[in-house]
Amino acid sequence: MRPAGAAMPHEPGPTPAAERILAAAKALFAREGYASVSVRDIAEAAGVSKANIFHHFASKEALYLEVLRRSCESARALLQALEAEEAEPAERLRRFMRGDLERALDDLDGTRLLLAETFDATPARARALVDEVFGADFRRLTGIVAGGQRDGAWRRDIDPALLATLMIAANTFFTAHREVLRQLPGVDFAEAPERYADTIVELLLDGLRAAPSDGGAAPAPQAQQGDRS
Repeated sequence: MRPAGAAMPHEPGPTPAAERILAAAKALFAREGYASVSVRDIAEAAGVSKANIFHHFASKEALYLEVLRRSCESARALLQALEAEEAEPAERLRRFMRGDLERALDDLDGTRLLLAETFDATPARARALVDEVFGADFRRLTGIVAGGQRDGAWRRDIDPALLATLMIAANTFFTAHREVLRQLPGVDFAEAPERYADTIVELLLDGLRAAPSDGGAAPAPQAQQGDRS
């Protein structure tokens, strides 16, 4: 487990050597785990010296965190683009679901690293990851849902964060268990990730769409006394 209170500085712009270091570190961390990989291992795999690694990255921890950030780059770029578009919220959710699943399947090393990091995170580490890696992207996704609710197209009693969590969880499950899905009887979508993504979104949207009579104005459920944690 990485130090919970470690700082998360952003590293300088990429150079060819830094890119080789990042690629080698990503493959090693995904295969061996953070604790089992030394800076010497990374240097040998990247074809550079240990001094060169420390020229580009302040520490092994800083290198690891930059690998995590890079693993989220394409999802971040997609959400930023969707946030700026004028498309209907439902179409933006479809595009996110497809794009995020494509990213996860194309970058299995990055997906493994992110899953391992979040699974093992302490509360302090999870807070740092939200602040530095995941949080802004999650807010963008929930913002798309909230926009559809404000427009009256979707029920307002559904928590946007819950819907975003379900979308991410569905893609994570597909990516992590795809080989098992291929072997399960009756599963015909393991080789059709885009169809899988579209179906998940439609199922979620069916539950999210406002009934014609309520205009999406259903009030949020009130917490019962004693339910607060």
